[in-house]
Amino acid sequence: MVDVIAEILVSGIVQGIGYRPFVYNLAKELGIKGDVQNLGDAGVKINAQGSQENLDKFIELLKQNKPKLCIYESFNVNWIESTSIYETFTIAKSSSETKGVGFSYLPPDVSICNECLEELDSEERRREDYPFNSCVDCGPRYTVIEKIPYDRPNTVMTDFPFCPECEKDYKNSADRRFHAQTTCCIDCGPIYSVYSSKNEKLSFSSQKELIKFIVNEIESGKIVAIKGIGGTHLACSTLNDEVLIKLREAKGKRKYKPFAIMARNTENIKKFAYLNSEEENLLTSFRKPIILLQRSEDYYLSEWVAPGLHNVGVMLPYAGIHYMLLKEMQEPTVVMTSANPSNYPMFIENEEIQQKLDYVDYFLLHNRRIYQRNDDSVFRLNKLGEKYSIKFLRRSRGWVPEPLLSNIDIGTSTYLGIGAEMHLIPSLMKGSKIIPTQHIGTVTLLETYEYMLDAIKHILNLYNTKVDAIAFDMHPQYLTSTNIEEIAEEFKVDEWHAFQHHEAHIASVALENKMDPEEEVIGIALDGTGYGRDGTIWGGEIFTGLISNLTRVGHLEQFALPGGDLAVKYPLRTLISLLSHTYSLDEINQIVEPYAKHLPRKENELEFILGQLRKGNFSPGFLTTSSGRFLDAVSSILDICQEQTYEGEPAIRLEGLSLGERNNNDYPKLNIPHSVKNGTYELGVSNIFPKLIELKSEFKKSSLGFAVQQSLGKSLANMTVEISEKTGINKMLISGGVSLNEIIINEIVKELAINQKEVFTNEKVSPGDGGISVGQIYMMAQHQTKKP
Repeated sequence: MVDVIAEILVSGIVQGIGYRPFVYNLAKELGIKGDVQNLGDAGVKINAQGSQENLDKFIELLKQNKPKLCIYESFNVNWIESTSIYETFTIAKSSSETKGVGFSYLPPDVSICNECLEELDSEERRREDYPFNSCVDCGPRYTVIEKIPYDRPNTVMTDFPFCPECEKDYKNSADRRFHAQTTCCIDCGPIYSVYSSKNEKLSFSSQKELIKFIVNEIESGKIVAIKGIGGTHLACSTLNDEVLIKLREAKGKRKYKPFAIMARNTENIKKFAYLNSEEENLLTSFRKPIILLQRSEDYYLSEWVAPGLHNVGVMLPYAGIHYMLLKEMQEPTVVMTSANPSNYPMFIENEEIQQKLDYVDYFLLHNRRIYQRNDDSVFRLNKLGEKYSIKFLRRSRGWVPEPLLSNIDIGTSTYLGIGAEMHLIPSLMKGSKIIPTQHIGTVTLLETYEYMLDAIKHILNLYNTKVDAIAFDMHPQYLTSTNIEEIAEEFKVDEWHAFQHHEAHIASVALENKMDPEEEVIGIALDGTGYGRDGTIWGGEIFTGLISNLTRVGHLEQFALPGGDLAVKYPLRTLISLLSHTYSLDEINQIVEPYAKHLPRKENELEFILGQLRKGNFSPGFLTTSSGRFLDAVSSILDICQEQTYEGEPAIRLEGLSLGERNNNDYPKLNIPHSVKNGTYELGVSNIFPKLIELKSEFKKSSLGFAVQQSLGKSLANMTVEISEKTGINKMLISGGVSLNEIIINEIVKELAINQKEVFTNEKVSPGDGGISVGQIYMMAQHQTKKP
């Protein structure tokens, strides 16, 4: 029988997941000759020689039995009639060749697998108690690779040459570590060391003894910095109020901001939080995210873990070091919060970690380079109707660099979306794929700005491309906007376009849901801050039209922000402004006088704010339609939160206090009226405050808080339905940070469903500013594809 040759080109996630070993072993099993080779575009080429019957079976099994992390974007077979040219099957040396067939990308960082964990606990295995144990199915990927193709010399593991035993594992086709690039052991791989607060290196007989020491120090009330896969955590007890308060004071801006915690297993989580089956499946997946879980009545952790909140951010161990720590601990949970100060990039260099964290008692540091920072991903599951919906607060480790699929293809061009300023995650668009980077943070510091540029360069390098055009936010004061020419010069681009913040929010939903670009939609954008086309601060907006040409047709009523950013920090300022729509200044003084003590200059400051309102004439930058600021004011009038110590705190604590009323009927039914002014719909949110003041003595805070949030959602939905009936548009897209609020979003979705409207929200990127770049780039793609 004459042999034939099949040249097979595959794209997708086919590097970094043990795909070549899988192909090799399958070929050997079927008697196929040829080779398999990694390509420079992250794809794989297979040359397979054999009988037609055998090759047909080979191709079918390649598709059916692929590795668990493998995703095929394309699978192309080119048949060649030829005389035999292969004597056996081999894994060929990787090539820088790019075939341009399909779209390939690396897998994200993958949590340690069960087989590797079993080895950690096995006295009979040589990787017992070795925290960097990994195989083809698990371990770091994005954080260790410098360039494609994914081979050890192109990763930070090039610093750790194989010992004879690891080299034998790497070359053994029957071993899990066959061509696993992060293969190592205690004899040849990275190791952990412990340093005191005086930077003195402590000596231990083994990695296990080192872990036991650190565990003892954590449980005795010490703070330990632990360098991990993509950054550095601060670890301490979840039960010790004193050490938690000390950590908050040391971190500066963490007065009340919640700390994430790591739990040994799901059984331990269920002792302090509610955990449904969907949350459990996501927690235990290879991605190992932080999930915000509702506290149970049995919550026993310190209140200082997440002060004043109804939920707590929990993750499971995802690296060997985490499992080893929690295995030795008596306490089944430990604080694992990012070590970097707010708005500053994660610390990844040992020297910087020791210098910048001078309040830490001990440092648990390893000697493997972190090539790319990668923070923990965070989300919550909101129940919308009958199903649960993922709502990202931060999309990073476990997801990056997975792309999103667009229904627009920009061909050979590459676009860059920068994002806004807060929670920044830039994105690239190549062909029909959009690739968000890891979470960068709030870009107000030079260090974070440089980190942003570095992350973009890394993605460009991985995908072997250059930028043709840039999308950015139109806010005139964002660092990403004021420096747009410098950014363009950095990437040698001569075309850049500004996009409106809230329109980008809506566009991100359209991208996720592959909306028809020629179909009109209604968009509801709810957040705290975004620069509007009229120069005021938007944040409670309704749009209609095509994604490429949205028109603002409705919004919350406009109110002033006395002091600008001071009104964000001290929500009483916003409350006073909203009260001025109904009450005289003397009446306002009587209403808020009990709260004046929360202002830095107390009664003197209150008098000054009232004087500002008396004069009026606020410039556009001090006027807003923000739903986030409205919720802050409600939090203030109910005396739930009078100072914002982290972003969104007043509104978050308002929601947290109110969620317990979901199943009760003991709350007043409120209504927020809307009107039409000059053809634009306006929701009169200031009308709610006289009713709240009237009912304060009759209802508890939680009931009133729930009533306000429910009424905001219902009233927004009713106004939107009216717009829908007038325009004939029935597809509703909802986004923005405030849409994370479960009470509000549930009410909007419920009311729109009752009126037979189709509702779409974010699930693959954050509805907050972390999803802005995806919307920007999608709008730019639509504009560019419409050019004559």
